[in-house]
Amino acid sequence: MTSERRRDHEDDGVPKASTTPVELLAVKFTATAMVAFGIYGFATGARSTVSYLLSVVAVALLIVRFRRVPIPGPLAVGLALSATLHLAGGLIRVGDDVLYNASIGGRVAALHTHVLQYDHFAHAFAVFVGTLTLWTLLVPHASSGASRNDDVVLCLLAGIGIGGVNETIEFLTTTAHRGAHVGGYTNTGWDLVANIVGALSAAAVVRRLQRDAATAA
Repeated sequence: MTSERRRDHEDDGVPKASTTPVELLAVKFTATAMVAFGIYGFATGARSTVSYLLSVVAVALLIVRFRRVPIPGPLAVGLALSATLHLAGGLIRVGDDVLYNASIGGRVAALHTHVLQYDHFAHAFAVFVGTLTLWTLLVPHASSGASRNDDVVLCLLAGIGIGGVNETIEFLTTTAHRGAHVGGYTNTGWDLVANIVGALSAAAVVRRLQRDAATAA
């Protein structure tokens, strides 16, 4: 009876891989960032502090739930950086606004946005590493050529879906705080564009990795 429960817990007898040094370093880095930004958020009275911290915890729990193989070192570092960018963007004050809405360069009137905006970069990067994480955690890597093509498409769509979920959460949480930092339809639209750019970039990396693996085999 005990062994049956253990097999169920390990998802059909597949045990979770041990934590690599890079993964452990990424976890420590993320935890440190959460503590630092949490203290900063509460000290400055940022109303979104709890929701931002919980969003990082939720993603971490999902990764733990589905992780069966070690996350590659660069991807583990990317996840930690993305979490830090997310926390910094929503909690650090820049003038009368937050870092998410900070920009460099002039505003392009025809596009209704700035040349370089923190928000768009952070979204693109988050969806990029999120898509690669989905591929690492959920896609069997010993698949045929045809199924590999399908996997790339599915990961691309899943990555775009992650971006959409993020936009929904962002909208609901900021609306709960009287609409602070929502940014309007134009900002949301460019966030979605950034999400697609991140997902497409990740899909290109996945396809390249698949080709390299097929060549090596």
